[in-house]
Amino acid sequence: MMTMYKGIFFGGAALMVGLLMNQADAFAQDKNAAQKERHREKKVLKMISEHDGPVIGIHHPDVTATDNRAGFETGHVVKLNGTYHMFVNEMFQRPHRDLRIAYWTSTDAAHWKRQSTVVNSIPGRTPDNPRSEVWVNAVVFNEEENAWNIFYVAYRAGDSTRGEIAGNDYEGRIWRARSVKKGRAGIAGPYADMGIMLQPGNESQSWEGQQAVASFFPYKAGHTWYALYDGHNHIPKTGWPTGMAYASKLEGPWERFPEGLNPVELADVFTENEVVLQLKDGRYLMVFDSFGDQEIGYSISGDGVHWSRETRVKIQAGKNIWAEAGDHYTRTPLCAIEEEDGTFTVMYTARGKFGDKNFYAVGKCSLAWEKEEGR
Repeated sequence: MMTMYKGIFFGGAALMVGLLMNQADAFAQDKNAAQKERHREKKVLKMISEHDGPVIGIHHPDVTATDNRAGFETGHVVKLNGTYHMFVNEMFQRPHRDLRIAYWTSTDAAHWKRQSTVVNSIPGRTPDNPRSEVWVNAVVFNEEENAWNIFYVAYRAGDSTRGEIAGNDYEGRIWRARSVKKGRAGIAGPYADMGIMLQPGNESQSWEGQQAVASFFPYKAGHTWYALYDGHNHIPKTGWPTGMAYASKLEGPWERFPEGLNPVELADVFTENEVVLQLKDGRYLMVFDSFGDQEIGYSISGDGVHWSRETRVKIQAGKNIWAEAGDHYTRTPLCAIEEEDGTFTVMYTARGKFGDKNFYAVGKCSLAWEKEEGR
């Protein structure tokens, strides 16, 4: 059976791309299908409980033992056989500058133990060092390889001699690393780099900007792999749009959706570091970093391709607000794990003030579907 998305034909493992402009109206209607479905259900995600303060903060023994001075940012958590496995960036020196990818585990998502460093950056943040930062985005089990894969972004610094901003990230490249040990038990690693999946080049699109490719989260819908990826332009400064790519195999080759389909209309201002899971009812849930005090954003899709517009949800409230106010301080959701009781466990990073120090800690809350107010 063959289906069509504005001229993208899906037939088994092959994809034939062709733009059919006379189908723009039909595409616009399809694009809003998930949003209409949500309104019919009249339910939204609401926070129903939250951990008292961070679950991993500045005084955690594994933080002090590894000299993690700035905290955590971006990553992914999966649940396997009752254990939560977290792959997360540790900003061990300067925030958002000196990073390594670490692996932590927990049996309750509240008490965490650091297990290992999975990927180190190459010290020396310069325009000539393409791996001066490493930002993990996803951990995915690939049935075809019978192995875990992690996907991470590596940047170089800006080159002021070429008119770039020295303190900003440029030319993100998406690396895939695969677990050396086969089977689901190999999630702890070690991991071996397998190559670059997406990078700047002739296939880059006009909206991607100088930072792209800025993140990458692959997931499977039907027989096809899709990925959400981000972009941003430094000069002149633009927004933070999100696009989609596709592949017949997780290991690629990956191709971008054509411009006109990219970027995806998720939010007016900001989306970054998207995480996707398929729900038990067959739909797809995306959570992502979104501007707003103590908030994250989410989107729903019926098919994994057409996404609803952003809805925001509070992840801290009342007397438990420890993240600083401001657009940039409640950072990145690491997961939204659908538990047996129908609730969602959300792990996230946020910056708080602990004594006289700023630190990006890891928080935890639970979400559930509730009737939308006023309906």
